[in-house]
Amino acid sequence: MWMKNKLRDNFVLILKGFIIGSSMSIPGVSGGTMAILLGIYDKLIGSISNFFKDIKGNMMFLIKFCIGSFLGIGSLAFAIEWMLDKFPMPVSFFFLGAVIGGIPALYKKTKESKIRISSGIYFLIGLVVVIAIGFLPSGKIGIGTGTSLVHYILLLVMGIIIALALVLPGISTSHMLLVLGMFDTTLNAIKNFDIVYIGILGVATLIGIFLITKPIEWVMKSFPHQTYCMIIGFVIGSTSEIFRFKIAPAIPASAGLSWWLPMAILSAATFILGGMAIMSLARFSDD
Repeated sequence: MWMKNKLRDNFVLILKGFIIGSSMSIPGVSGGTMAILLGIYDKLIGSISNFFKDIKGNMMFLIKFCIGSFLGIGSLAFAIEWMLDKFPMPVSFFFLGAVIGGIPALYKKTKESKIRISSGIYFLIGLVVVIAIGFLPSGKIGIGTGTSLVHYILLLVMGIIIALALVLPGISTSHMLLVLGMFDTTLNAIKNFDIVYIGILGVATLIGIFLITKPIEWVMKSFPHQTYCMIIGFVIGSTSEIFRFKIAPAIPASAGLSWWLPMAILSAATFILGGMAIMSLARFSDD
């Protein structure tokens, strides 16, 4: 029985990693957002911030999670991108359903049974912050390419900023790379196996993750109500990118009832499926 439960837990952990990895290419769905909705975010933060307190246990947890994530990035991410291009409305509404379906479980973490005025204030702060980040103009900082010492120092700093996008829910890593003017450069570095660029950026990102997770864990434990209300704002605010970049452009200029009716029914069905899927997976919480 113990072995059966252990195998089930390992499978669910890898599956959650797979879903998080595969969803990272979707606008408005950051890895942190999906981790929050799947009930694994607290455990991930704790495993990194307290890594040296239980090296073996935390290492095994992170390895299983990373296996699932890399499998998701390497396989399903491309399928989801293709589906978003071909069927933007129903696929986008599936992920919107997943976001809404995860909100009740998130609110339970605030340790409050009733919604208070302060809940709304912290929610609005989180909502406004993420929407504002989504409207930052791309490429204004422009790290680009270079070989000077100053360039590599800037790359280290940018890696730490990217770590924020990876760790904080609701912030798209791909959008952050665009804002920093690093998206094309990073893609080219990966294609051309630029070990120096990838190495410095990777090390800086890891440093940033270790620096950020400890304060985040402390805030989540010390101020759960305020933190999770803001996180709910982050999560809902992040869906604005889905509306801006996928749903709005997919609506034909001359769309009539023959388009709207079947699309509305299909989108409603995928919205419900998304909510049911996230609620089912969130039951197997690792927190």
